[in-house]
This record gives sequence, C-alpha cells and structure tokens, in this order.
Amino acid sequence: MSGDRHSNRPERGGIAAAEPSAVAAGEGDVRVYVAPDRLSVLLDCPDPLADLDRTVGIVMEAFRQLRIPEYPDADLLREMLAAGSRAGQPLVSHVLIEGYDAEPAVDGRLEWARDFFAEGWEVDAATGAIDFWAKLDHRAVEAGEWLLKLHPPVAGEPGLTVLGQKIPVGRPRKERMRCGKGVTQRDDEQGVTWFSAEVSGRVRLANGTLAVDDVYVVKGNLGLATGNIRHTGTLQVEGDVEQGVTIDVNGDVVVRGMIEPCDITAGGSLQVGGGIVGQEGCAIHVGGGVQARYARDAAIDAISDVTIGNEVSHCVIRTLGRVLVPNGRIGGGTTIARAGITCGQAGAAGATGTVLVAGVDYLVEPHVAGLEEELAQMEKRRLGIAEELAQLRTGTDGVDTELERRALLAEAAALPGRLTEKAAEIRLYIEEAEAACRPELAALQSVWSGTMIQLGDERMPVRASVRKPRLAKLLNGRVRLLPLGEGNMPEDD
Repeated sequence: MSGDRHSNRPERGGIAAAEPSAVAAGEGDVRVYVAPDRLSVLLDCPDPLADLDRTVGIVMEAFRQLRIPEYPDADLLREMLAAGSRAGQPLVSHVLIEGYDAEPAVDGRLEWARDFFAEGWEVDAATGAIDFWAKLDHRAVEAGEWLLKLHPPVAGEPGLTVLGQKIPVGRPRKERMRCGKGVTQRDDEQGVTWFSAEVSGRVRLANGTLAVDDVYVVKGNLGLATGNIRHTGTLQVEGDVEQGVTIDVNGDVVVRGMIEPCDITAGGSLQVGGGIVGQEGCAIHVGGGVQARYARDAAIDAISDVTIGNEVSHCVIRTLGRVLVPNGRIGGGTTIARAGITCGQAGAAGATGTVLVAGVDYLVEPHVAGLEEELAQMEKRRLGIAEELAQLRTGTDGVDTELERRALLAEAAALPGRLTEKAAEIRLYIEEAEAACRPELAALQSVWSGTMIQLGDERMPVRASVRKPRLAKLLNGRVRLLPLGEGNMPEDD
C-alpha cells in the first residue's frame, strides 16, 4: 500500500485488522473515508495548505478511528498533502492510501485451428434447401498441420484491502486433452501444448483423446466382393453398403450411397449420403453421431446427435445426444434421446406405435449395473482376504508366509478407500447423467394421435392430432403440449 516509507500500525493492529468502527471519520469539513470497494482511503477537505498541521492532525486521528492497519506517519502525510494540493482549491476524493485488487485466475482453454466437427449439410442461402450431397466436412487434415493448442491455466493473485483483509481469488479450471494415434504434441516456451497431425487423415475426438485416422477408401460398393471390414481408422465407401456386411472400425464411417441391412460398429461417427435401411437382427452402434437422408426399420445406438434429413420410419433409435429431424417426421418405432427431440411431425397417420422419449439416458442402467458389480466384487474380495489371513495364521511360519501376509494386509488396508471411491464414482455418474438430460420435444409442424410422448419418467399419450407446432415439456411434473412460439422454444445448447 502507498505510504510504506514511514508507517504507523496500531498496537493491536497488524495486517489482519478488525472491521472499522465506521466507514468515515474526521472533524468539521475534513472527512476521511474508506471507498465502497475498500481498496482506497479517500479525503475530502478544503484547501489543506491553509492549515496543513490541523488537516494532518485530523487525518491521523481519522486513520486510528477507522482502524486502518498501516498508514503514513505525520511527516510523510504532510509531504503527500503538500505535493497533491494547489493553493485555494479543495481536495475531493483524494487518495491517501491504496490497497490492490485481486488478479483473477484464467482458466485453461482449448484453441482449435478450425471447427473440425461441424455437422450437417450445406444449405442454399436463397431457398433454404438442403443439399444432401454436400455435407459439412472439415475433418480432413494434412501431416504436420496443427490441430489444437492447449493453453494452461494461470493462477490468480489475491488482493488486499486498505483494512488489511485479503481478497480471495478462485482456482483456475484446467482443460485436458490426450494425444492419440496419428497426433504429436509439443510444449512451447509459454507452456502451451501444441497438437499436430502426424499423418494425413481425418481428425477424431473421443473420450478426451485427439487422434488422426488414416482413411480406408472403398471405391465402389461394400458387399460380398469386398468381405467384412475391420479397420483401426476411418472407412470411406464411395458406393453403397450392401446387405449382410459387417463393419467394425475405430474411427468414422462415411458412406456416399445408402446402407442396406447390415451390422456397423464405429468408434466415431456415421455419415450417410443416402438412407439407412435395416431389418430385425441388424444393428448400428456408433461412438459419435449419425447423419443420413432417411432411416427405415433401423436399430441405431449413438453417443452424439442423430440427424436425419426427411424421415424416420419404424426405427429404434437411442442416443445420448439429440434426435434432429426438423424437416421430416418420426413415424413408428421408439426414439430415445437424452438431450431432446426436434422433428417436423411427431408421429404419422396410421403410425400408432410411435414412442418418443426425451430426457432419458439409455446407458445409465447398464453402466451403473457394471459399476455396482465392480463394487460387489471388491466387497467379496474384502471377505476373501479375511479368510486367507485366517488360514495363514493357522499355517506354518516362514519368510514366504510373512510376505504373503503383508501383501494381504496392504491390500485389505487399501480396499476401504477403493470401495468409497467406487461408490462416489457411481453417485457422480448418476448426477452427471441426470444433469445432461433435456426432457423436451419440439414438433415444428404437427403431433399425430397414437403417439406416446415420454419426458423423463412421465408419459402422455396423444389422443387427438394437433396440426400446429407444439413443444412438449414438463410442467408441475406432468407432460404438457404447449404452442411453439416466442417464450416457448426449445432450450439452446
């Protein structure tokens, strides 16, 4: 604080001072006060040069009354007032002492070279028509191209008020990114981590790991002539995927034509220029999103958004993202989307079996069951250790027995902590899954009778068709169909 050349501290003072008995002190027309932000002590007075000794005396007494922990002595204060005053002019909000504000922390951040993961199709600006042959695709990269900069967090600096109180500062949040296949990383002098493509291919981001997949290209149709496909990178099919094929890839699947009934497992996303046609016994499982022109009789599980151009007919779709069919309809089958559903028409004439579920995580039950099984195995192991220790006590002594006993005791000592961590992991998973749920359905054109709408755990059968835009959301714990318009729109991302 200013005035550190000569300073006085009250006998009971020190830096951590008590609250002031008042926010202002002084005498007559001389007023000393603490600013509202407590970062400065200010002075209002007539020309101090007219009677400098009197002004100094009043100000020094005001410092003591305000319990300022550190302030200039009388000689230094006299110099300060003489230097900061002009004869015949009063002082207004004249700074005598200053603290310093906290320097806020800066969170770590990810700086992408471009939007690699833009989804959808190009749209004609004049007509609004979607060009299903022109997909947005920014994932192709060349070897050596930089992809991402990971900026480290910067710690803040606490401040200090003129009353000697510390101004706290929050802890910065750290961003994380792992370097995967086909990507290199290096740190520069500023501590920024640069991620660059090691090979030419397609960028993929999954579970916090950035990778570049080399692309396997099939020039024509994928069928009996090519056989089943298993690949560590991305698969690109220039033609159709014919019936009966099995595809298992770690990266994306890009199909220029259509997909006939087949089995597809992809670690990334599925992009289809035409449509997807399925049948009983065939399924599609992807670790990203799905884009297609239409989907019929298909079973699709996804992690990100499922975007369909014009029609979803008698499909079973489950995703942790959204289901988006804004220009078409969802008729028949079951659609489950954790982050909500948007469609042109909800249901269809004669499609009485349409079930639309929003705000439900289809992976919670199996995932939690797996975690609980791990918890049960830990508990079983704890009991097993006790039995093994009991057997060792009744056995023969020896070096090997003592080492085994110590290993069992160490394992037993670690188990309570592991059990607690696993139980906390289960609770956290459920909380995060519930927080990500968005129980709402937007029908931009109509809602047909025979449609069952479920938001979270609440269901509502649609008994009469409504040929107007509607938003289904929960009000007072029940599903309601509301007019879609201003003040009643789907939540933004």
